[in-house]
Amino acid sequence: MREALSGDLQSLQQRERAVLSNRRFLVLWLAQLFSQVAQNAILFTLLVIVLTKTNSTTDTSILVLSYVVPSLLFGMVAGVLVDRWRKRDILIATNAFRSFAAIAFLLSKDHVEFIFAVNVAFSAIGQFFATAEVATVPSLVPKSQLMAANSLVSLAWTGAQFGGMVFFAPIFIKTFGADALFVAAALLFVAAAILARSLPKHVGAREGKDAQEERFFQTAPRELWQALRLLRSDPASCLAMAQLTLSSSLVLLFAVLVPRFMQEVLDVRPDDAVYIFAPAGVGAILGLRLLPWLAGKIGKDRVVAFGLVGLAVCLIAMGLVQNIADALQRTEALNPFGPERLGGLSLLVALTMFFAGPLGLTYAMVNAPAQTVLHERAPPEMRGRVFGAQMALASVAAIIPLLLVGAVADIYGVSFVLFDIAVVVAALAGLSLYLRDRRQKAIAAAQPAGDHAVPGASEGGAASIDTGEGVS
Repeated sequence: MREALSGDLQSLQQRERAVLSNRRFLVLWLAQLFSQVAQNAILFTLLVIVLTKTNSTTDTSILVLSYVVPSLLFGMVAGVLVDRWRKRDILIATNAFRSFAAIAFLLSKDHVEFIFAVNVAFSAIGQFFATAEVATVPSLVPKSQLMAANSLVSLAWTGAQFGGMVFFAPIFIKTFGADALFVAAALLFVAAAILARSLPKHVGAREGKDAQEERFFQTAPRELWQALRLLRSDPASCLAMAQLTLSSSLVLLFAVLVPRFMQEVLDVRPDDAVYIFAPAGVGAILGLRLLPWLAGKIGKDRVVAFGLVGLAVCLIAMGLVQNIADALQRTEALNPFGPERLGGLSLLVALTMFFAGPLGLTYAMVNAPAQTVLHERAPPEMRGRVFGAQMALASVAAIIPLLLVGAVADIYGVSFVLFDIAVVVAALAGLSLYLRDRRQKAIAAAQPAGDHAVPGASEGGAASIDTGEGVS
């Protein structure tokens, strides 16, 4: 058993090395890493600035909404345009524009209303980058390496979230101040633009000029409808879309709740998140390293379902952290800290760090497998629209919770909100397992009658509608 596991891990590492040896993918991966670190560092800094100036979770919700609403407004449009335009040029332009937005944040940091306005433009530009970046991956690697490539993309994405919000921003703010962070973020965006410029010009170019010559407003509704019809006709894609939407929404909700959780539950400064949520980053990296091996062993859909179950459990534990700490403090035999602090950590902080590791690990199990399903099943010429639709739907799903989460957290507390989120996550986990079992039974019932299982049907239930793996 140990030898088999060692062999599987070696095979996984070989696949990842093969993907990273692909210079074009490596350039895109590094550009994503720099850009996402800068983006998340800016968002955390803005959250701290707004919370410090207003002392209101409602205002931090408004800040996050100013980031989410443009995704709703531009998500579908970005998907159509990304399919039409050369993706390399989009990657260059969006990073260059966001470097100017970072400087604009620096100039407007003393005025909350200006921060909201600049954040709208910042988000709108980022929507085009995110859609182009995700849609470009399948054109850079063969289909057999998609899972390994998406694991690395998710590693960069998750690592950038934790690196930007948990490490880079708090340390930079405490050491140099918010002004220096905005300048550093602008330089990271410039570096990402330079990296994107080194991609070959043909990468991400759409084949054929007839569609480009058509008028955009005449064809855009039809193209959007084609993408939505494709998703609706494929149960696997629909489920993967729901899973990706939930994971994207969770990131936005956490962004609102973490500063409040630090103040209300842990009684520490919001910019001390680096010390407390670092285990979440370690757990996420570990989960992403094991993800291709897990997907090969139990299937992508089951990995996602188990990840959702683990997320729900960890969220409940986070919501109960005060109760658990109180119970341990009343039980000398179970309280490893006794009446004093150990290593400068309170019992509350130590428990939060203990639960943060599994939280990061289980979150990592959700995003990459679901994204791989969409990559495998979406036609190359429609990937921009598919992922643009996913991002727009994620924004729609997040708007109402974001409108409510700040006020609910202010009235009932952060723990109450965490319990509610856990219920939604657990419900999607149950639905994922139910649909998987139903697909497996349908396949088993069809095979004796002479039907052949569709390749990948156990993972998705319907054949992918693909027109080849050419450059898209």
